[in-house]
Amino acid sequence: MFGIVGVGRTHVAQALDHQAVRRGANVRRTRTSHILAELPGGNADRTWGKRMRELIRPDLLILDDFAVCQLSPSQGDDLYALVSERQGRSPIITSNRAPSDW
Repeated sequence: MFGIVGVGRTHVAQALDHQAVRRGANVRRTRTSHILAELPGGNADRTWGKRMRELIRPDLLILDDFAVCQLSPSQGDDLYALVSERQGRSPIITSNRAPSDW
């Protein structure tokens, strides 16, 4: 979901998070920038696979504030790997930019 600042994207994502947890789902909600900053460190200390599995595991993954900054090629690769490895379990993504701006 996307929209201008202050429209309530994060609030809606939090409500979906809350509802999923109440139904017994394992949920992880985080800012996209935190994930994209965390994953490259795994290449340095050889824990990338473990870090990725921790992101793939939850029933619901909520990536808040997507595309605030332009992604580097390696960040794009990491994000693609994350979404594709979730095997049909789409993430919820919030952004203040339209998908055409990504």
